[in-house]
Amino acid sequence: MRIFYGLLLIPFLTNLINAQPSPTTEAEHQPIGTITLEEFMESVQKRHPFFAKEALSSDIERRGQERFLGSQDWVITSSPFYLHQKPISTGSFSPERIDGVGIGAGVEKMFWNTGGRLSLSWSSDFTDQKLPVQNFIIDTFVISVGPTQLYQNKVFLTYSQPLLQNFGGDLDRLDYELSQYTIDFSELQAKENQEEFLLGLGVRFLDWVLLTEQRRIANDRLNLAEEELQQSKRKRAANLVERVDVLRSEDAVQIAKQNIVLIESQRKAKQAELAVLAQSQELYNQNPEFDLYSLETLPPPDEAVSRLKEQSRFLQALSIRKEQLSHLRKGYYETRRPQLFLTGRVGLQGGDEEFGNSLEIDKPDITVSLDFRHPLGSRTARSDIAKTDLQTRQLEEEIEHVTLNLEAGVRNLLIQIEELEKALALNQEQIESAREKTKEELRLYNQGRNQLTFVIQSRDNEENAKSNYAQNGALYHKLVLQYHALVDELLKQ
Repeated sequence: MRIFYGLLLIPFLTNLINAQPSPTTEAEHQPIGTITLEEFMESVQKRHPFFAKEALSSDIERRGQERFLGSQDWVITSSPFYLHQKPISTGSFSPERIDGVGIGAGVEKMFWNTGGRLSLSWSSDFTDQKLPVQNFIIDTFVISVGPTQLYQNKVFLTYSQPLLQNFGGDLDRLDYELSQYTIDFSELQAKENQEEFLLGLGVRFLDWVLLTEQRRIANDRLNLAEEELQQSKRKRAANLVERVDVLRSEDAVQIAKQNIVLIESQRKAKQAELAVLAQSQELYNQNPEFDLYSLETLPPPDEAVSRLKEQSRFLQALSIRKEQLSHLRKGYYETRRPQLFLTGRVGLQGGDEEFGNSLEIDKPDITVSLDFRHPLGSRTARSDIAKTDLQTRQLEEEIEHVTLNLEAGVRNLLIQIEELEKALALNQEQIESAREKTKEELRLYNQGRNQLTFVIQSRDNEENAKSNYAQNGALYHKLVLQYHALVDELLKQ
C-alpha cells in the first residue's frame, strides 16, 4: 500500500516542483528596491572617474604653485678651479708663469619678505708663480719682489637689499601670488564641470523615470484591453456581439503589447546606461523613485536673478580673473621704479707662504655700495600696463555680457516652468475628461447603442492623455534641474 500511495504522490510532487518559479528568473524580473535621484547622483559622485578627475585640477595647479617656493630655498654653490698662465711681460718683475688651484663654496638665500639676498662664501686657493728675480738690491737694502708661492683663505658675508623696485619682495612673490588666483579659478571651473555633468545625469534619470511611468500606463492599458477581450469573448459566446468585436479586442491587446515591448526596450537601455555611469550592478534590479507630478516652489524672477548674481560660479571665476589682472598690473607698475640696491660685504682673509699660517684669517675686508639702474622711458613696463588695462576693460565687458545671458536664462526657465504648471493642470483635466468619456462610451456599448471601436479609441485617448501628462511632468522637472544648475544649486543638492 505504501508503494501504491507513493506512486500516486509522484505526479503531484512533480507538478508542484514544476510550478515553483526559478530563483534566477524571478530575480531577473522582480526589482529588489528603488533609488531616488539624490541617491543616484550621490552614487555617481562617489564612483565615477569624472569627479575624481575634476577634483585633481586644483591639486595640479597647487603643485604648480609650490614650485615658486623653490626660489626661497638655500642654494649651495661650489667652484673649484685650476689656473695656468704665461702672462705678457709688462716689466722686469712680471712673473713668467702663474699656476693656481683653489676651491670656493657658499650658500645663498632670497628673502620674500624684504626682497633681499644673503650669501655666505668661503674660498681657499694656492698660487705658484715663477718670477725672473726674487730679490733686488738698492744701495744696501735687499727688497723682495714677492713670494713665489702663496696660500689664501677668505670668508665673506654679503647682503643686498633693494630700496626702490622690489622693496618688500613684491616682485619675488608675484608669480606665487598670481598662481593662487589660478588655483581658485580651477576649483570653480571643476565644480562647474561637475554640476554640468550632474545635470546631464539628472536628465537621463528623468528619462528613466518617464519610461518607467509610461510602462505602467501601457500595462494598465494592456490590462483593460485583456479584460475587454475576455468580455467580448463572453458576449460572443452568448451571441450578443459580432465576431468583429472579438477581433478588434484582440487587435487592441496586440497593439498594447507591442507598445510595452518598445517602451521596455528603451527603459532597459536607459537603465543599463545609468548602471554603468553609477558603477552599480544593483541598479539593474531597481526602479526609480520619483514623483513626476509634484511641483516645486521656486523664487520670483527678481529674487532668482539677485541670488544668481551672488552665487554664480561663472561670475565668481570672471571676478577672480579680474583680480588676477589687477595684481599683475601692480607687478608691472613695480617694474617701472628704478632699481637701487644697498649692498654690504663683510669678510676676513688671510694669506701666507705656509698653509698653516694662511688659516689665520684676521685681516678684515668691508665694502658698502649703492647700485643704481633705471631704463630711460620704461617702455616695456608701460606697454605691459597698457595691455593689462585693455584686458581688464575687455573682462569687465565680458562680465556684463555673461550677467545678462545668465539673467535671460533664469527668466526664460522660470517662465517655461510657470507655463508648464498650467499645462500640467490642463493635462489633469484632460485625463479626467477622457476617463468620463470612456465610461460613457462603455455604457453605450453595453447597452448596444455604440460600437466597440469607439470604446477602444476612447481608452487609447485616455492612455495618450496620461502619457502626455507624464511627458510634461518629466519636462517640468528637467527645466527645474536646469534652473538649479544655472543658479549653481544642483551640486549643493
